[in-house]
Amino acid sequence: MLARQVATQRDQIAALKALGYADFAIAAHYLKLVLAIVLAGIVLGFGIGAWMGYEMTAMYTVFFHFPRLTYRIQPWIALVASGISLAAAVGAALGTVRSILSLAPAEAMRPPTPTRYRRMLLERLGLAHLLSPQARMVIRTLERRLLRTLLTTFGIACSVAILVSGTFWRDSVNYLIDVQFSMADRGDVNVVFVNPVARSALHEIGRLPGVLRTEEVRSVPVRLRAGHHTYRTAVSGFPPDAKLRQLLDTDLHRVPLPPDGILLSQRLAERLVVKPGDRLMLESLEATRAKREAVVAGVVNDLVGLSAYMDITALNRLMGEGESISAVALTLDPAQAKAFYARLKEMPQVATVSIKGELLRSFRETNARFLLFFTAIVTAFAAAIAVGVVYNSARIALAERAWELASLRVLGFTRNEVSGLLLGELAIEIALAIPLGLWLGYLLSVLIVSMIQAETITFPVIITSGTYAYAALTILAAGVASSMIVRHRVDHLDLVAVLKTRE
Repeated sequence: MLARQVATQRDQIAALKALGYADFAIAAHYLKLVLAIVLAGIVLGFGIGAWMGYEMTAMYTVFFHFPRLTYRIQPWIALVASGISLAAAVGAALGTVRSILSLAPAEAMRPPTPTRYRRMLLERLGLAHLLSPQARMVIRTLERRLLRTLLTTFGIACSVAILVSGTFWRDSVNYLIDVQFSMADRGDVNVVFVNPVARSALHEIGRLPGVLRTEEVRSVPVRLRAGHHTYRTAVSGFPPDAKLRQLLDTDLHRVPLPPDGILLSQRLAERLVVKPGDRLMLESLEATRAKREAVVAGVVNDLVGLSAYMDITALNRLMGEGESISAVALTLDPAQAKAFYARLKEMPQVATVSIKGELLRSFRETNARFLLFFTAIVTAFAAAIAVGVVYNSARIALAERAWELASLRVLGFTRNEVSGLLLGELAIEIALAIPLGLWLGYLLSVLIVSMIQAETITFPVIITSGTYAYAALTILAAGVASSMIVRHRVDHLDLVAVLKTRE
């Protein structure tokens, strides 16, 4: 903005210098303008940030069922944010201020020197005949102001990257849901018993109305101990040929359960500092409080949880039990669900019933609120950056080329043709920025995920074509909106005022 204002007021600055105004006084005027705008932005940003923080805290309170979660703003956060904004603004303004200080009054008040044109790259390659005269004018201008073109393109690309890295979480969470609830856990209902029961309960559950398939599950809450490292979790036991509960790695390959020994998730193995072949102590947290030793048979790099797995027969043998089960996974005929739940209520040993469909619905509703709020914030910020970069670049170009564009109008060019010269530059910059921004967005997403220290979950970098399209279309819309504002200014140029020769 400051660069545009200096460009349009170049002759006024020169006149003030010629009248005896000191360089420092003129530069101080523009710095005060920058500081006033930055301070207003800091106040506005602080208010918006406080509101966003309050809303996010309220969402966390509801999601995690906290009785109370108070939102407070630490003073150092506001000071650091204000300092960074102020330093960035002053740093950007110093270059323009230096140009003011070095501006010679006599030189500045002269009419601008005609630009020296040279053959563009396409002309040197012999490909200029492929372009229309207007297109050659646009590309020649971009080549002549190469640094500005690159900076504008990079600024727009950064806004695309912000959008991609801020909205890919929806794809990542949906992927996790699909893997966990559709591939790993294929059952419709999980019935958990109060205490471990005999395997005959599996057949009793299987005879209930609407039950299509059943599989036993044995879960033993334990404290795993390896040297001085301990962790409380549950060892889950499944049949080796289980269909409703499968163990998958991050590549979605099924991991077979070893016939003996314990299988640990990668995160749990790292926490206990163990590797395959090491021995673990299992301290049961059930009523028996049994202590057993097991060999680490392998490590699986799964997506969710710090979990331990065993063959159900090996687990029962290790715990010194018979064919015990603690839960039943099953598939259910929806038409007989009501009768099934009615019969299930009559079974006193049933502790909880987990319905996958209800869990998914509740999770998606809560998750949708978070993602919608966060996506709206990221979109607003990215669009604001794109509009600021595109509009500022276009206004500077218009201020510098107003005489040229007005001359073309006088020579018979239509408004569309004249506007096309300026907007064509913006179109090329946006077209170059979008693919660059999509690539930068992917890299930024990978960096963000690598920096997240999530103990119980691995977030995959999953970015669908819909997310890429949303980012591209949002920035494209922001660019079109900025271009329309500039087009309006080009269409309403005062030709007489612009073409007046400086005396």
